[in-house]
Amino acid sequence: MTDPTSAIWLKRPRLEEALSSPARVVILVGPIGSGSTTLLRQWARGHENVTWGWSRAIPDASGGVLLFDEADELDEADWQRIRDMRRTQPQLLVRGSVRSTHAVPAGEDVEFVRDLSFTKLETSEYLASLGSQLDPSAVYRATGGLPAAVDALARLKSTRPTLVRETLALLRPGSLDARDARLAVPEVLTAELITELGGEQDFLARAEAAGQGEWMADAGHPLFLLTAPVRAATLKSRPVDDAQPLREAAGRVLLSQGAWLGALIEGVGAGSLDVVDSALRGGGMLLLTTHGATISALLQEVNVWELRRWPVIAMALALIYNARHEHRVRAMELMGVALIAARSAPAGSSERALLRLLESVLQRLLGIGDGGVKAARTAVRVVGELPAADRRAMVGLLGDIHIHAAISLMYGGHGPEALGEFAHARAAAGRPGVQLISLGGTAAIHALSGDLVTAQGWVDTTLTRPWPTRILDEYQGALLHIARAKIHLEHDELDDADASLDRVWHIIDTIEHWPLLAHLRAQVDICRGRPREGLERFWALRRRRGTRISRPQARLLDLTESSLTLSFGDVAAAVLIARPGDLPSVSVGVARSEMFAGQYARALRTLARISPDGPGVRASVAALEAVCLRRLEYPDDAGAAARRARAVADAHGLRTPFLLIPAEDRHLFGDIVPWDPPAGGVEIQTPRLTEREHVVLRALVDTTSVNDIAERLHVSTNTVKSQRRSLYRKLGANSREQALAVAIGRGLLDNSR
Repeated sequence: MTDPTSAIWLKRPRLEEALSSPARVVILVGPIGSGSTTLLRQWARGHENVTWGWSRAIPDASGGVLLFDEADELDEADWQRIRDMRRTQPQLLVRGSVRSTHAVPAGEDVEFVRDLSFTKLETSEYLASLGSQLDPSAVYRATGGLPAAVDALARLKSTRPTLVRETLALLRPGSLDARDARLAVPEVLTAELITELGGEQDFLARAEAAGQGEWMADAGHPLFLLTAPVRAATLKSRPVDDAQPLREAAGRVLLSQGAWLGALIEGVGAGSLDVVDSALRGGGMLLLTTHGATISALLQEVNVWELRRWPVIAMALALIYNARHEHRVRAMELMGVALIAARSAPAGSSERALLRLLESVLQRLLGIGDGGVKAARTAVRVVGELPAADRRAMVGLLGDIHIHAAISLMYGGHGPEALGEFAHARAAAGRPGVQLISLGGTAAIHALSGDLVTAQGWVDTTLTRPWPTRILDEYQGALLHIARAKIHLEHDELDDADASLDRVWHIIDTIEHWPLLAHLRAQVDICRGRPREGLERFWALRRRRGTRISRPQARLLDLTESSLTLSFGDVAAAVLIARPGDLPSVSVGVARSEMFAGQYARALRTLARISPDGPGVRASVAALEAVCLRRLEYPDDAGAAARRARAVADAHGLRTPFLLIPAEDRHLFGDIVPWDPPAGGVEIQTPRLTEREHVVLRALVDTTSVNDIAERLHVSTNTVKSQRRSLYRKLGANSREQALAVAIGRGLLDNSR
């Protein structure tokens, strides 16, 4: 990678795109070995009129592209020459690389590009391109992804620690000076830590200018990382006897600074899970969402059962792994370990509060118990009773505790309690991610209940703040986008509703809010008159995500499927059976399916048992009551219920309570609904076959012989004949050919569902 003449160049779209930005001056920033020369040469091959320049030798670029490798060597006269060329040649693009941003004069209009090291995936791809059989994870851990170091290790036959250290020590730029040797023991440095270790105040500036390391942006504290070759060369020439205790001490210094990622790195290096645990507690969810891949790589070798004593670490890893579909089994294993440990914490302690919160999150994600409601209530109660000193000790996690308690309560159907916890989260933490979740969650609860005016107020309040895109369109912003989609949907702004859902749809395979997102997308599909397509997408999503979700979310999915199916007239397939503990919105769906099945009196009984939790349910209940009463020939009562439904809907700007009202009943409500009515009983209903009837149907595709089918299924011929008669009756067919034609037409032979 570091040899510009090498035939093996790794495609790196992110960096190539950055170099191709419209900015007139783009500078790569990285230490020696970061591959900046290769990146510039690779980018230059795709451009015409490229001219290379050097210090005191800057040619006329003739209006094309001017490139500088190691622009640290440019002096003020060189930069003035560049300014003059840019002034006289407006189309000129300048591209270069530096070790330190301080090498570029202050005031220059420059776009800096950092993070040149390989990701774990790029490390794997590069090793594969060279035919290396080494473990990519081991190489990435040893090198930090530094391209020159990855390239060097790729030539080895193993990642034996001694061999790796010897190889890295031979690379540029060599070891630190003797006076700085102890600073190579920690992997992470800060100005405060350097002082603690007896280093000189100008060390960081010297090291950066020499290309010996680079700064890493972190929400807790800016960190400086020496490159793997520099640390290897220094420790080879000047071994340190107390390296492990020194790294643990460094981790504790970093903890005191709030440098959570740095403390975690040093804790792992020292083998101190105590430091790792403290770093995770201090950094909270922001640490996981920002550095999840790094954390999982660092802790990869920790034995799962060792984590029985460290439930916070187990839970952190579980949440990281749960975000990737291919790691779900590992995530479930870690969640189980964390859950076992969470039950053993002493009562009335900060440990107890945190672990009960973890228990709540686990139950919510795994779909067990009550979905974490009771554990969430216990966690916030214990936090409220803690002494002030204990609360200060866990200040980094207070916002997360209230956030996740709120989400557990929200999905458990306890909206008012959830609103209170979101409010506590806003008061407890200033981190943007926590603030965004709490504001978006508050807006979502109001929007989903049908209180659109209040929801819009919270949306407007949230959007007055400039949120970073990295959180706005990720997990932290999901509830805000859910609230906005619901508001747009009720206002018949379907394109805007789709756009809001699209903002977070790229994480639909990992986010826990996927049932809500899927439900809103299904409603948009119904409004657009494309429920069949929506149902296919819904089935595919539900298969991918599996069944490990809380019961209320699973019932929301059942409601979504029933609504989609009802909208194109398949009443038999849309049956939704009542279950104990159903939330009001699901009970409305149960009554709706009963109404479409012609069970009007039963539907009215179901509606009477519902305790509405917001305007949306109140309007829906009244609307369905109106339809059922009309069908039972109580016109006056039907009219009264219809007026009540319309009054609630008009007051709150609601439309979806009338979305699945049959065409012949819509006159009860005036012109409130802009969307086409459901197909009702007009479309031919898809028959519901038993599993054995499906088997017989598939067998009929291959043969007409009852004897062959009986032999294949290991049953008697009389049994096959009986099942075939039942099948023909349901399909309305008199022959095998008719039965297969009907089955094909209605998708009964489609095994994709």
